Amino acid sequence: MTDLYKKMNELDNKYDPGYDFEEETVDYLKSKFPEIYKLIIEEIKKDPTVIDPVAEVTPGRFVDHIGDRGEELLKEYEAILKKCARM
Repeated sequence: MTDLYKKMNELDNKYDPGYDFEEETVDYLKSKFPEIYKLIIEEIKKDPTVIDPVAEVTPGRFVDHIGDRGEELLKEYEAILKKCARM
């Protein structure tokens, strides 16, 4: 597990241990990183067994494509988790 995945898991454990906010976090990350979201969808579409690529997008998939913007991703991910946890 890469350091970025570890940090993301730590944030999940702190703010969303039940993964109740996955849909909200994906929507938020999609709005913040639309170019990354597009790459994720293109990758998922290559799998012929997937019927709905959008349903397969998770926050972790953003890590796979974020490149050198990892800290920015973590900052935005924590921001949306905090917001959801306060609701």
